[in-house]
Amino acid sequence: MTSSNRTGIQTERLREWREKRGWSQRELARLCGLGEAQVSKYENGHTDPSASVLKAIATQLGVSADYLLGLSDSPRGDLVTVLHDDERKLLEALLAGDGPTALTIVSDMLRQQAK
Repeated sequence: MTSSNRTGIQTERLREWREKRGWSQRELARLCGLGEAQVSKYENGHTDPSASVLKAIATQLGVSADYLLGLSDSPRGDLVTVLHDDERKLLEALLAGDGPTALTIVSDMLRQQAK
């Protein structure tokens, strides 16, 4: 079970993704324009970031704010659930860096629209 502080930031998710990036608390703080002690407070569940700080942290870590808040179990958010199958496949190919597959999907989509 993922723990959170008073209002909901998932402390393990924050720490896990910071560590996946190979960053110290100091480095994440620097990237987000924060003090190192503040990141420690977030990770230890002593305080919550403001909305603007949460956005900065999520952006730097490459995850959604919803994921950090525990509202989504998908690090990239739940956007993919509202996409059509071909759109989801295209997005997945792009995120994976698979250009040839992405181009094939786009080509198929354009052919479908031309009909």
